[in-house]
Amino acid sequence: MTSTVTTSAAAYLDLLGVDRAAPDRALLDRVVTAHNATIPFENLDPFTGVEPPTTSDGVAAKLVHGRRGGWCFEHNRLLYDVLAAVGYQVTPLVGRVRLGLAPADPPTSRTHRLTLVDTTEGRFTVDAGFGSTVPTTALRLVAGLEQPTPQATYRYTRDDHGAWVLQRRGSGDWADQYVVDLVPAPDVDFAMGSWYLTHHPASHFRTGLVAARTTPEHRTTLDGTRLTVRTADGDVARHDLTSPARVRDALEEHLGVDTGAVAGLEDRLREVYFP
Repeated sequence: MTSTVTTSAAAYLDLLGVDRAAPDRALLDRVVTAHNATIPFENLDPFTGVEPPTTSDGVAAKLVHGRRGGWCFEHNRLLYDVLAAVGYQVTPLVGRVRLGLAPADPPTSRTHRLTLVDTTEGRFTVDAGFGSTVPTTALRLVAGLEQPTPQATYRYTRDDHGAWVLQRRGSGDWADQYVVDLVPAPDVDFAMGSWYLTHHPASHFRTGLVAARTTPEHRTTLDGTRLTVRTADGDVARHDLTSPARVRDALEEHLGVDTGAVAGLEDRLREVYFP
């Protein structure tokens, strides 16, 4: 383990306000909850035509020191590095996103990064990079076990091929989130997935703006020009943003993103949403 990762881990825990402790389930939950509450999910790099970082140093510089967020390849790279640095046994995984799809629909590409964590208390997955429906605690890898969080209830099931399917139930029925096997994924898979979603013409991360930040009390999302704030009690407030300046303000004030470092953002917003 390099000193860079160790230093970044300390800075990361300071940013989250999480004290160092033994690597157990309780610390795992505190880290995942604080990460989702502190570091926003956002796709400003691919939206504005910038290649997001995938290396440990690049991700830490952006998310820990740069007051920026990122997507799954960044959030879950950072989380993986920190958990390894503080003593957890971790395995990098890559899954297929299934949001809005039925089990019979064709398979999707392997473009979601998450982490498997083995502890003396059991086996868990952690994820800090799934946007507006991210689970905000570690999830025990047990089929059929319903696991409530302040925002929704999650469970794992198994598909016909033995892969694990994460499902979420909010105010409606169970919905698939992603499918993942437990084969360790090398860094090149994540670099490929990041490049694909950054450059493919049909990638919604290129063509539209998305951002999210989830605390135990609120889940705040930005989808294009629609800002939505949901409370853990179920109240929903929606705001339609009518100018690039208002979108930037929402990113700064509600999501905690430093947009000053994002070159060309207002021009890109005008191009896509305010032609």
